Amino acid sequence: MTDWAQQYLGALKARDRVEKANIRLYEHCARIEDEKAELAQVALVTKGEGPEPNRPPPPPSLFRVSSPPPRPESPSVAEMRLDLARAQQERSELQRRLELLTSDLDSLKVRSRKEAKKLAQTSVQVAHLTTKLRDRDEELKGKAKLVEQVQDENVTLNLQLNVAEERAQKLKEENQELIDRWMARMGKEAERMNEESKFG
Repeated sequence: MTDWAQQYLGALKARDRVEKANIRLYEHCARIEDEKAELAQVALVTKGEGPEPNRPPPPPSLFRVSSPPPRPESPSVAEMRLDLARAQQERSELQRRLELLTSDLDSLKVRSRKEAKKLAQTSVQVAHLTTKLRDRDEELKGKAKLVEQVQDENVTLNLQLNVAEERAQKLKEENQELIDRWMARMGKEAERMNEESKFG
């Protein structure tokens, strides 16, 4: 697999991981909000359990031993406030992480779109270059065939030229032989005529 394809697949996997992480963050934030609402409700109920100032005291025969109502500064309320503060702090941290992950997700989406566009452009270029290469291969095959034909023709012409040169040389030799024979005969004829003129 090529580098750009691996990078593209890696970006898609990273995007999926970020989206899954965001889903978990959303669910966790929802749980924190629910717990916060419950703690606030408990705090309100606890504050409302104090004695009413205008209620008359019950008759002595109806008095019974009971635990005093929780004060605002009792350990249970303080603990709930501490838990609420911790929950708020945890929510702030989760919100910060969520914003960071959302920013990363947006960046990955932008990068993914750019990579997809780049992938499409590269695919078009590859197809174009493949077509040009195929055309060039066909052109080279045609030129190679033409060169082969020219070489074959040159070989044929060289053979024909050699045959023609041999024939020309042979004709030249035959012509020279005929000339030599004719000159010899003419010489003999001239000598004969000279001899005859002496006796005439």
